[in-house]
Amino acid sequence: MADKNLARELNVVQRFWGGDYVFSPLGDGHVNNTFLARQKGEPELVFQRLNGNVFDNVVLLQHQTAQLLTHLCSDADFSERFVVPEIVPGRNGEMVVMHEDSYWRAWRFIEGSVCVERLESTGQIEIAAEAFGCFQRALIDFHPESWQLQVPNFQSLDFYREELLALGKSSKNPYVQDLILVADQWAHEDCFNNGKQSYVHGDCKVTNLLFDNSCNVAKSIIDLDTVHLRSWTLDFADFVRSVCSSNGGFDRHFYASALRGFLRGKEISREDLMSSMGSLIRGPSAITLMLAIRFAADHLRGDVYFNVKEHGENLQRSSETYRLFKEIQDSQLWMSEVFDQMQTDLIEE
Repeated sequence: MADKNLARELNVVQRFWGGDYVFSPLGDGHVNNTFLARQKGEPELVFQRLNGNVFDNVVLLQHQTAQLLTHLCSDADFSERFVVPEIVPGRNGEMVVMHEDSYWRAWRFIEGSVCVERLESTGQIEIAAEAFGCFQRALIDFHPESWQLQVPNFQSLDFYREELLALGKSSKNPYVQDLILVADQWAHEDCFNNGKQSYVHGDCKVTNLLFDNSCNVAKSIIDLDTVHLRSWTLDFADFVRSVCSSNGGFDRHFYASALRGFLRGKEISREDLMSSMGSLIRGPSAITLMLAIRFAADHLRGDVYFNVKEHGENLQRSSETYRLFKEIQDSQLWMSEVFDQMQTDLIEE
């Protein structure tokens, strides 16, 4: 979007929330644009411009998010340990403002928090994984009357595969054709639909967790737009993918720390762990391939989902993610050994 359009939209935001803010970009999100807003003598706010090409109904999304936040605040164990994000409504009480084809919302800035793009140690990985496990545990008794995921076909490997085939069948790019072949050969089984379903974060990546200023304590879990019913192993798999992506590749110690942290945070039983074995080992490969397909498909449709600075960036992201997929897939024997050791540790405990 052109800068002049952004400036006009920020003026609308100023009027809707009734402030004289100074805006600065915050983070480098692939879907939404985020800005830190400062106003003298007032608490800092975080404004997000939501991608209308991604979400079906932004207003319903925000109302569902408010319902989720209320539940998290009512969970004493979770809310005492973590800061629950706070929506800041506009002057008229509405939580979303629309200007032309853009939607905006505001959050209270979480003081003393930092976003860490790359976890530096197995200790940090375990802390982060435990926080996401705690998030899932807090949602075990979350039973809304209705809940509609506002991203159609989200995390559906079958859907993404068919989309890539339709968009890429006429492509002359050798990489696209290789990716189509691998995607078509991948087992047509969703390992995240097996077993007991519960509400999961849905976008369980490193940058959706805020640490405190020391980077040694998990402070808050953010970006709750993709919470939906699925196997808990989807969050685990995506977290492993995110750690591998930001830390230069697969490492069995990273994987072990992620698994240990999730199990402690979620307080999963040995029986549940055993029933999830296949997904915990195969899941990181599946979700990494899924993301490589999504990047390539978005490149082919003209970059409408993921933010890019120039055309071709999504294809590069896809290629890098595909290389990671192959590395994780080649590491499944290691994962099995880590899993076996984890079972032994649980038995001894």
